[in-house]
Amino acid sequence: MTLRVGFVLCAAALVGCAGNEPHPRIDAVDPAQAYTDRSIWLTLIGSDFIPSFRIDPESGARVATMEGFSGRIGGEPNWESLIDFGWIGPTQISVGLAREHVGDLPVGPCDVEITDPRGRVARLSAGFFALGFEPPPFVKVTSPVIGPNYVPGGTIHAVVTATSPPPGHLTALTWIYTEPKATDGTQRAPVTASCPSPPGATSIDCIFDVTISSNLSAGMTVNLVITASNDAPQPNNQTVEPLPIRLTPRPTVSSVKPPAGGVAGGTNVVIQGSGFETGSRAYFGTSLLIPNGGIVVNGETISGYAPAHVAGAVPVTVQSRLGFASWDQKFEYKLRPQILSISPAFALEGEDKLVQVTGANFTNTTIIYLGHALASAAPLDGAWFVSDSEIDGVVRHGSGQATVWAFDADNGWTSLPNGFSWIAP
Repeated sequence: MTLRVGFVLCAAALVGCAGNEPHPRIDAVDPAQAYTDRSIWLTLIGSDFIPSFRIDPESGARVATMEGFSGRIGGEPNWESLIDFGWIGPTQISVGLAREHVGDLPVGPCDVEITDPRGRVARLSAGFFALGFEPPPFVKVTSPVIGPNYVPGGTIHAVVTATSPPPGHLTALTWIYTEPKATDGTQRAPVTASCPSPPGATSIDCIFDVTISSNLSAGMTVNLVITASNDAPQPNNQTVEPLPIRLTPRPTVSSVKPPAGGVAGGTNVVIQGSGFETGSRAYFGTSLLIPNGGIVVNGETISGYAPAHVAGAVPVTVQSRLGFASWDQKFEYKLRPQILSISPAFALEGEDKLVQVTGANFTNTTIIYLGHALASAAPLDGAWFVSDSEIDGVVRHGSGQATVWAFDADNGWTSLPNGFSWIAP
């Protein structure tokens, strides 16, 4: 009689004909750990995983079937049943654990146990580690640093890192930047972007810049929101990091005193303004105020010495972390007073002499000195400023020869060696 229905041959009976009684063994579980907030699929690796066989009534071929296999995972008293057995080969089988049951596993090491159709049991103690529920992603914001650090028209330099410890992985890291309505009634559209997220990544670094609109005002708040997502089930699959940034005033320069100096540099200057933070540096043209951009006395004062520069007017700017501030005027570099002659160039010993000193670049602060050294020289007595090329005054009585200096405390000096003499009567 021919049967047209499938039937199952017990693997034990088939193997028994060969006189060999295999015993299944579990050597490893892949993956060896997993979060227990979702369904889990495991591959058991070992030996002698002998299935039952069904005879296909159409083809007559033997078809492997996992009917008769059962299993469980956990430990006393908390065991959960394994389901959906699949035969990969005599050294590997696949099993599953439904989400509605996997959450009941205690966090920690779990035993894995199977029973084959012949009733033989294989167990791997602590073969699997239940991690519990996957935590949300962790977001670390290195920059921006919240505080008085950003001004209208400035740049937000963002450095963000998102992590999700394995065996979980990140699925996205995005950001959105929004601004309030400006004082002129306009409002910038939100800016949003996604950071590159390689498949399976457990860590994503994201660096980007956002320029703050220049028509916003100090005191307004702009917002940067970072969102990281991972493969965890909701609601643990997302972390949102809001970063409100209150805008601070830009630095200002209100005055530079004195407003002029000599081309040789060295003029002692004081810059007044606001928003001068530690590390701010002042520039005269493209040259740094001496020393190293000046000394920040406080938030309103920077002092230093003007660098050397050719004659002419140069802008004065202060650079700080909050941006540049420019003086609405310019610092004037002036040429040194140039002495050309003194007339008359001599006097009798013991005689005072009215003289006329001629030259160039004289100012009403230029002083004419006579003597052997500038430090000990005597000023012209009763001197008066006639023009930028003439200063008159009286040379007091003396003897011998003297060098004549034209000296300006801000602009520098020049000399006429042995330019004046006293002669015997």
